[in-house]
Amino acid sequence: MLSKKKSNRELWNYRLLFNKICTFSNISFVKKILVILFIICYCQLAHGQSVDKIIQAISNPRQKADTLKYIGRQYLMKGAPDSAAYCFNLGLSFAQQIQKNNTQIVQLYCQLSKVDEIQQNPQKALTTIRLANPYLDGTVTKASRSNYLFFTAKYQELLLRYDSALHYLQQAEILNSSFNPYANWSIYAVMADIFMANDNYSKAEEYEVKAFNLTKSEGKRMDHGFMINRLGNLYTQQKKPAKFAAILLEHNEFIKGRKKDFRKDPIHSLLFIDWGKTTLNEKVEFMKKVRDEHVKNGFLHAAASANFYLANLYENADQPEESLKYLYENRSFFISKDIPTEVYSNLNYIYKLQIKTGKTTEAILTANQLMALNTKIADITNAETILELEKKYETAKKEKEIELLNSQNQLNSLELQREIEQRFALERQNILKDSTILQQQQLALLSDREKTLKFSELEKEKLLSVSLARENDLQEKLLTDGKKRNRLLLSGIGLLAIAGAVILYQYGKQRSKNSIIEKQRADLEVLNREIHHRVKNNLQVISSLLDLQSEATEDTKTAEKFQEGSQRVQSMAYIHQNLYQGESIDSIDIQQYINMLTNNLMQSYNADADKITLTADVEAIKLHSDTVIPLGMIINELVSNALKYAFKNKQHGQIQVVLKRINEKLLLQVKDNGIGIPDNIDVSTGASFGYKIIKAFAQKLKGLMTINNKNGTDVQLLIAKYKMA
Repeated sequence: MLSKKKSNRELWNYRLLFNKICTFSNISFVKKILVILFIICYCQLAHGQSVDKIIQAISNPRQKADTLKYIGRQYLMKGAPDSAAYCFNLGLSFAQQIQKNNTQIVQLYCQLSKVDEIQQNPQKALTTIRLANPYLDGTVTKASRSNYLFFTAKYQELLLRYDSALHYLQQAEILNSSFNPYANWSIYAVMADIFMANDNYSKAEEYEVKAFNLTKSEGKRMDHGFMINRLGNLYTQQKKPAKFAAILLEHNEFIKGRKKDFRKDPIHSLLFIDWGKTTLNEKVEFMKKVRDEHVKNGFLHAAASANFYLANLYENADQPEESLKYLYENRSFFISKDIPTEVYSNLNYIYKLQIKTGKTTEAILTANQLMALNTKIADITNAETILELEKKYETAKKEKEIELLNSQNQLNSLELQREIEQRFALERQNILKDSTILQQQQLALLSDREKTLKFSELEKEKLLSVSLARENDLQEKLLTDGKKRNRLLLSGIGLLAIAGAVILYQYGKQRSKNSIIEKQRADLEVLNREIHHRVKNNLQVISSLLDLQSEATEDTKTAEKFQEGSQRVQSMAYIHQNLYQGESIDSIDIQQYINMLTNNLMQSYNADADKITLTADVEAIKLHSDTVIPLGMIINELVSNALKYAFKNKQHGQIQVVLKRINEKLLLQVKDNGIGIPDNIDVSTGASFGYKIIKAFAQKLKGLMTINNKNGTDVQLLIAKYKMA
């Protein structure tokens, strides 16, 4: 039964309650001492009370919850999980009675989940801690949220859900970094365990080193000693003697700061190693490498520690003779004779092994050395003790002198305060006398003021009569001004009416002008479309005539020239067709135009669509006719050349036309995978009429042209001067 269980601090909240009472300003120091004595006596009498009786004596629900949380943690430490669970559940019932008390509720759920963990039920622990989720809002302290994330990660790790555990640990790491970065050392240690479980030793070492550096920088001995052992075991498992040697050196520096008895077995001060199933030979080889690393770096004291490890390994394997070899090596090479405590530890270990191996004569000699060394160390210890006592005496003497000076200063302060009070009393008497004289003077002033007041009232009556006369004059003036304002207002209304009529008249005239202008604009647009239509028809007639002339000419080269001229005329005809069919008389849909132009070229040159594929990647933009005319001529020449020359002796081919904007410039690219331009032909210096046309129109567009003759012909024209519609 829980009520029968005892705790050394079950009445902690009683003490808190009485401490709050003692903080009131109306309780003197002596009374506070009496109250504290009463608390101690009362706590001794009430020590055997049950938890329920303790809670009944507290009225504040928050204090009840805090008390139950503390008692529950004590039960957890004593290994009584059922009693702890009772306290935490009862504490939750009180904590949930308080509004905006989410921090305390989250803390109690975290403690309750630890009960399930102790009972080896991580799944239930995870279910319990998730009950805190509805309370995790912005009012919960960062420390409580960090604990929630850390416990959740631990339970996920126990359930072998390593990804989820890492997720919660990373959240806890970010949260701790904002208010308590040192707390991340335990986060890193758990992360290292997870990576070790997954055989990711490099990651495990990374996080172990992070935790080690944190504990070292903070200087907390318990945490740092724990991390030294963890990192040492990691390097042992990974078989990294050089790194283990550094940790052993760190451990030797670490134990220097603690007060240890030199008479103890030196093995008790060594770094703990979990060797697992490693054989004796493997252990010995590893420690020899560690010792050699220290000797190479000149750390002889650490090399002696490695020899102690080797001696201990052989002793545990029941080979004391081998153990003595390493202890003799310490005595001869590694342990300095200037440090009696270290020499004593090594000799003590030698003496023990000599007795064990039956070397009585050597053991007696070693015992004599130990006795002499013990006397020397005792003398050193006594001298140090005397120095410490002298320091304490000097310190106590100085403290007494300071107390005496403080007492003298207090007496001087009291004397000074009494003199100040006497001076204040004399000043008060003088103030009283002065106040009596001042009252008499004030009475005389009051009589003078009364006479002055009567005279001022007479003057006010005279001024009132004058002000009434002025008010009458002012009212007459206001009436006159009102009539003037009315006349001005009527005049303004008339002027506004005239101005409105003029504005309406002008608005009507402007509307009629606008309608005429709109009609003229529409007529002009129709006229322009008709002109473009006729120009297009005329150009098509010229193109047809050139085609007929080409067919009637027997000379093949002359016929080709007529056909090329026909295509050039036809390319301009398509521009005018696009202009009169489009929405604007100056705007050309470049996608539609290029498709029409390339399709016509394919038909004119009788290109087989199964053998030659022509694709157009054109950006949907509207260009002005001044830009499209030279652009169309260039495309006509480049595509015509590709259809005529690129695919000779080739069964299949591809032609690609690209037009798009790049960094406020227009890129035109005509590319084919044909035979390319022969090496003996230089188009820039040749007499090709088509290239002259391309060059002339490229200069007009301020374009930079490049020709690539690898894997076909790739002509690129980067146009700087172009007009959008």
